Amino acid sequence: TSNLLHDIPYWFMLEGFREVGWSGIMSKQGIDELDSEEVINLGKAIDFLADEWRKLLFVAICAMVLAGGGGFLFGGYKVSGLIINSNTDSAPFDFVKWKYFQRALPDFAAELVQANRVKPDEEDQLRRMSLPEWWDKSVVPVFTFSKNDSKLLGAISKELQDVSATQIQYLAVDGVGGTKESAEKNLAIIVDFIRSGSAYLTLRGMLSNIDASTARAESDIRKQILAGEAEIQFLQEKARNLESLRKRFPGNQAGAAGGQVLDPKDAVAKYLPLDTQLVAVNADIYSLEESLLRLRNKQAQHATVRSFLGMALPATGEFSNGQDLGNELLQIVAKLGKQPGAEELNRQLALTGLESDIRSTLTSFDKGLQTSVAPQARRASRFVLLGVLGFLAGGLGMLILVLVRRSIQSSAASEY
Repeated sequence: TSNLLHDIPYWFMLEGFREVGWSGIMSKQGIDELDSEEVINLGKAIDFLADEWRKLLFVAICAMVLAGGGGFLFGGYKVSGLIINSNTDSAPFDFVKWKYFQRALPDFAAELVQANRVKPDEEDQLRRMSLPEWWDKSVVPVFTFSKNDSKLLGAISKELQDVSATQIQYLAVDGVGGTKESAEKNLAIIVDFIRSGSAYLTLRGMLSNIDASTARAESDIRKQILAGEAEIQFLQEKARNLESLRKRFPGNQAGAAGGQVLDPKDAVAKYLPLDTQLVAVNADIYSLEESLLRLRNKQAQHATVRSFLGMALPATGEFSNGQDLGNELLQIVAKLGKQPGAEELNRQLALTGLESDIRSTLTSFDKGLQTSVAPQARRASRFVLLGVLGFLAGGLGMLILVLVRRSIQSSAASEY
């Protein structure tokens, strides 16, 4: 077909070449004869179009109607919506966060579909949402400042422009379906999944970070406690020895250092009065005991957090909705707060911190996001473009068919 299309401009001159002959082309007479034949073949081309234009036009119009009508009838509907960001310091979406969600949400959708943890009427839409390329086409972030805005607002400082350029004003979301109702329903599924799925991923990531940081802190705290206890034992033994020396030398008041102000930890501190050395050693002991108390308080708080994680981490496998997971985590916090000894200050500090983090995340994705949906659905397919393409394809196809038919007829006639 490609060769035939390439030879169409020369098809009408073939008879002229045959009559003049290849040997006669090199002569002036041959060239003149060829020119006259070209004029004659141009007339043949016009006659050909005059004979066949009705067929070409009819087929092209039929193809246009079929392509455009099919696109109009079966192209489906599209509904557009906006997920408006709060644009505060605790905004659920910014450039960095959205880049993470843009890749994590498709994986989460695929995970839910494979685990059969979706509703039957939502499975098809979630399968489409499990493809990363779907997110690039159907969910478009719109930033506070575009490149053109930055040019218009040149008076604003560069720092403010850089900060505002990473803030997402809203997410433009498109839902498609075979009918208006299905398009609107798919849009609702998309918006709900973005909000609840992002909240779920944020809470799950928060639990993973708490688990990792608690494990690192627990080993570090144990190390510091052991080192502090060993140091206290050394200082207590030193204090007992100083007490023994003071009893043996009760008249030691000024010592060799006289009235000079010296650092008790300096090399000559041993020549300070015994009372001064005892005060310095006991001060170090009290300081270490205070540090150990703080470390043990942190250890108790981490024990409470560890109890929370023991019940919270399995809950991430039972829920797929961020709001439901958040409510379950709050119930776990409340349950731990009712256990014996829950009034103890360290446990209350740990539980209050966990509750604050959970509520902050839920509020961010619930109150921090607003949804705006277009009032009407529109046709999703470009049926006008399809009609034009159908018209061109039908006309060209019919032209090729007529040329092939005439070529076959001409070949058959020449054989006779």
